[in-house]
Amino acid sequence: MLLVAFASFFSLQLFCFGEMEEIVMLTSADNPPYEFTKSGEIVGFDVDLAKVIAEKLGRKLVLKDMSFASLIPAIVSKQGDFAMAAIEPTNPREKNVDLSISYHIDDGGVVTTKKEFELMGSGDGVFTFDMLAGKTIGVQLGTTQETKIKESNILGLTMRRYDNIGTMIAEISNSANGNGTLHAIILDYAAAKELARKNSKLCAFAVPQLGGHCAIALPKRSPLTEEINKIIELLKNTGELSAIEKKWWPEKE
Repeated sequence: MLLVAFASFFSLQLFCFGEMEEIVMLTSADNPPYEFTKSGEIVGFDVDLAKVIAEKLGRKLVLKDMSFASLIPAIVSKQGDFAMAAIEPTNPREKNVDLSISYHIDDGGVVTTKKEFELMGSGDGVFTFDMLAGKTIGVQLGTTQETKIKESNILGLTMRRYDNIGTMIAEISNSANGNGTLHAIILDYAAAKELARKNSKLCAFAVPQLGGHCAIALPKRSPLTEEINKIIELLKNTGELSAIEKKWWPEKE
């Protein structure tokens, strides 16, 4: 009888541990170096940080990929435990979800073709925001960049919204080859620099007014919010967070 009871208890423990084993992160894997797909696997800065957070929580990380615009609604409906995708904390988002403390800061970035940049009229090689006047600009749907471009009131600017960054990149690449009508796209500066590095016909510029902090989104009143905030603080204090950043931004001091 004692053996049966012990076996039942052990089975129950395994079941309970199994229930607590996974922690589900929602992301949009089209924004390197934050999150992107490489050899069929989602990798990136956010993913590495999430793995450390999951480890410190004693959980196994599970990733679910979706469009960026779907992330906050999916967290609201509790399709995952948290979302990471270089999400900038804003008041409208904070009304619907919990937002962690900031774990990273990045500028926004503009990518345009080198030919288009010459036509913009900058003889000194410096990009200014008003150069987008009269241009057709690509932005990712649901991002703060979309909101900031909309509120910028730049004269004659036309905004094209894309659900997927990959499609937007393909469009600007077509423009670089003389086959497109898109003049520039807006990305996080890290992603913009990487794109320009890979395509010699493109150039990238930092636009601080389009950047901001990154935070983790969780369902309202999630018990994980406080725990994750403590872990982020710990990783900042121990230098672990800086080490992860250094991996993905080697040039960053």
